[in-house]
Amino acid sequence: MIRAHLATFPPRRRLLRRTCAAILPQVDHLFVVLNGYQEIPGYLAKDARVTAIIPDRDVKDAGKFWFTPAPDDIVFTIDDDIGYPADYVARTLAHLNAIGPQGNVVGYQGNIYVGPRAAPQTAWDNYIFHQPVEQVLGASIIGTGTLCARGSSIPPLSEIEPNAGACDIPFCHWLFRNGILPWILPREAGWLSNDLPRNLKPSSLFHSVARKGHAAYKELLWSFATRWPHANIRHDRFQARPA
Repeated sequence: MIRAHLATFPPRRRLLRRTCAAILPQVDHLFVVLNGYQEIPGYLAKDARVTAIIPDRDVKDAGKFWFTPAPDDIVFTIDDDIGYPADYVARTLAHLNAIGPQGNVVGYQGNIYVGPRAAPQTAWDNYIFHQPVEQVLGASIIGTGTLCARGSSIPPLSEIEPNAGACDIPFCHWLFRNGILPWILPREAGWLSNDLPRNLKPSSLFHSVARKGHAAYKELLWSFATRWPHANIRHDRFQARPA
């Protein structure tokens, strides 16, 4: 099964409908976690291709890991504020198959730790999903809004929920512990679009949770971020290295 996993909350109602319309024609099934909703929207409840639930607590972005896929499923974790083109699933899956779905995950948003540099530069190179990238690159952190993975590379909710609001960090920590490598994929500028309106930016998890840099997930981040064997290396060159 090709499946998409999405978590959302009420201020994103309009964005949610647009995202569902873009993704549903490309997958077999869409799984939606509706944080803070009082009822499931009718267009979701009536669609046999959709499983939507209202959780008993606010699991934030960790809701993308609420549902458990079969090991050989293909899972796309998505966000409601990204514009996905009509060839998103087919093109991304072709990349995953070329790299190898066993032991690898792929996506379009990533960060690479490159080490201390002179100010004003930071120790990170950031690859934003709507900006161009030419090569497949090893990532230190992969974003879960544009992720594609085999079901066996998706952790259980219990691994992610303690750091809900910054789920990319526990997800990549779990990948590291399990020897699964994250890769940033090539694309042209604007192939994916940032659809978050300005008035909703303050409510985004990046601004309300992740940007605050809570100590707990910072400690988790530094337990793995500098230790990847493939980070900042092109996939073809990593594959060509001597065993």
